[in-house]
Amino acid sequence: MAALDTNTIRNILIQKGFEKVYLVEKEHNCVLFLGKIGDFNIIIGIYSGVRSLYAKIVDASKVLEPYWKCEYLEYVPHGLYTFSNNIDELIEKIVSKAKIIIK
Repeated sequence: MAALDTNTIRNILIQKGFEKVYLVEKEHNCVLFLGKIGDFNIIIGIYSGVRSLYAKIVDASKVLEPYWKCEYLEYVPHGLYTFSNNIDELIEKIVSKAKIIIK
């Protein structure tokens, strides 16, 4: 899979409903964002796998800040995963999962 373009992802997340989106970490196969929806902060880890893209979406209050890292987020027992073959569909699913988390 191609490298993840953080500016494009950030802009689409904002277009789809996040009020603010901050880049927390960028690695070769992962980008980690902190997004704000209303009073909620959501950690969004987007990973580029061998065959598809996937994301983990977690309420930021469930993870201590020192663990806001690509390598740790996958092992946090909270949150939801979503998968897709393209970034636009993945972001649609991320927004949908984030709304589930904040309810």
